[in-house]
Amino acid sequence: MIDSGRFDKRKVLMVDYLLPDSIYVLELGKELKRYCDLTVFCRKDAGVSEEGIRWITRFYPGGRNKAGAVAEYGATLFELAKTIRKGSYDVVHIQTFKDIRYELPLYRRLRKYYKKLVLTVHNVLPHEAGERERERYKGLYDLCDELIVHNHTTERELTEQFHIPEEKITVTAHGAYQTHLRETTEMTGIRGGEKKRFLLFGFIRRYKGIDILLEAVSLIPAEKRKKLHFTIAGKQYEKLDGTDYQALIQKLGLEDCVSFTKGHVPDEKIPELFENTDFAVFPYRHINGSGALLFAYTYGRPVIASDIPAFVEETENGSTGILFESENPQALADAILMAAECKTQQMEQYRRAIRRLTEDKYNWKISAAKTAEVYLK
Repeated sequence: MIDSGRFDKRKVLMVDYLLPDSIYVLELGKELKRYCDLTVFCRKDAGVSEEGIRWITRFYPGGRNKAGAVAEYGATLFELAKTIRKGSYDVVHIQTFKDIRYELPLYRRLRKYYKKLVLTVHNVLPHEAGERERERYKGLYDLCDELIVHNHTTERELTEQFHIPEEKITVTAHGAYQTHLRETTEMTGIRGGEKKRFLLFGFIRRYKGIDILLEAVSLIPAEKRKKLHFTIAGKQYEKLDGTDYQALIQKLGLEDCVSFTKGHVPDEKIPELFENTDFAVFPYRHINGSGALLFAYTYGRPVIASDIPAFVEETENGSTGILFESENPQALADAILMAAECKTQQMEQYRRAIRRLTEDKYNWKISAAKTAEVYLK
């Protein structure tokens, strides 16, 4: 691994649309700035700062009427193009888009103004992608010099579905979040209280299987449900998932054991959510990787996760919790009851596995060093 003190630093422009909703770039940047001259082009409302990183807050964050949105987004693209043309960057590193339809042609037209194009593939395709979207992403993958992925599951999808050469792909694990961690956080994964508490945290989307979780809870006998409580918390985008989950909770008669909080969870509330949780639940239908899973690891919380390939890999075959057959509510109900009966010794075993993974693999220092190596390739 490269030595930051002896590294010929590259000039890097990182482009990200998700700050402040996702702090991935902030966490990575805190370590990556040791290896490169880092500039981040991000949203106007990003609201973050970190010494040693130059922040260009120009991305239109949304919220205007159609005419205003078109004008502001057009201004964003103009500013991004100007930044690339005048910046003399060694590397342009794309983390996320606002709209690939317009940003991909921009990167293609400006290719002569930067030496290397790197993309972090958080998801191989958007979850609601059609064939036209697939073609655009194939064009992007072909345009890029290097692709960074978070696990071997994503690497296989890229090589098998898009025929990307393996030598173009680098597996760099997603770090466990540290920004929201506070000194008082209990890291043991063992919480006192009369009820076992379960948390599903993150953006509300259909692929995350919230309906599967609710059906699973409804299958648990009422007497056993009295000793359980489930919290679902996250921002819901109606255009991507219009399901009325509160109505579903009422229909299934689960108001006494399920709390549903639809909306952005303030940063200061995140520690409390996880500290008051015994298990984080991930009944996803499909995923290439989950930042919410890394939040659970940050707080030392074991997980209940569907046995889709990404979760099998990122839990090391269930060493950090319990895996169940995906899209099977009864299997999830059984896993929940198994978790409810976990003794201190088993919880400690999960905790040790999580701590080992966050020290040896899901670690921002390691991720930043590997990312810097990609810039040198």
